[in-house]
Amino acid sequence: MVEFSRKKVNRMGNNLKESYTQYLLVIRILLLCGVASSVLYAATDMLATMQWEDYDWTARMVSDLLAVSAPTRTFIFVPLIVYNVLVFALGTGVWMRRGNRAIRVTGIILMVYAVVSMLGLLVFPLDYDAEGANATMHMVITFAIIILMFMFVGFAAFGSSRSFRVYSIITVMLIIGGATLAGMQIPRIEADLPTPGLGVFERLSIYAMLLWVIVFALSLWSSNEEAVNGHDCNQTSISR
Repeated sequence: MVEFSRKKVNRMGNNLKESYTQYLLVIRILLLCGVASSVLYAATDMLATMQWEDYDWTARMVSDLLAVSAPTRTFIFVPLIVYNVLVFALGTGVWMRRGNRAIRVTGIILMVYAVVSMLGLLVFPLDYDAEGANATMHMVITFAIIILMFMFVGFAAFGSSRSFRVYSIITVMLIIGGATLAGMQIPRIEADLPTPGLGVFERLSIYAMLLWVIVFALSLWSSNEEAVNGHDCNQTSISR
């Protein structure tokens, strides 16, 4: 009877172990979607600039590549839809992790960020053939994206180690610096004058965020790996 009970407990323990391992595997895959999202965005940006012969990436915004009349919109459209789906998947994986409330909030903000970014891509792109180029709503969406960016970096930093907080602060400084330098070019944009450095400054902000997402996702992936190993050890000791 005792032996039967022990076997039943071990079987239940193995089932729980298998379910928990599968759960962590799903989270790991979703976290790697974050790495894939940044790599995809960077590759798409670089390749798109090569598709447009007259496009000077150092002096023009990334948004110009997405404009309705841009020759690169068709090329860049689908990859950026996939990018937003991957970011949403990352947010889901971050939210599914247990324990740290700040990190779970980060996951929710990442999902909102992906939805807002998708909205800007599908509904409010720049359109230089329209009056005002649809710039007002595009800038509203861009501003919302920047705010969400600061929010998910902030919450992630709050729920992480000291070293990651320092790295997050550096990232925020780079984002603010790039956005400020780019913003100084607005009068020249409105006056239809050349905007040297605009593309460089904007990409400084974007690529700082993309790198941060990779580091954040991999740091959670590593801690997830430790959780799997720790759970395996606990299950082994229980079965004994």
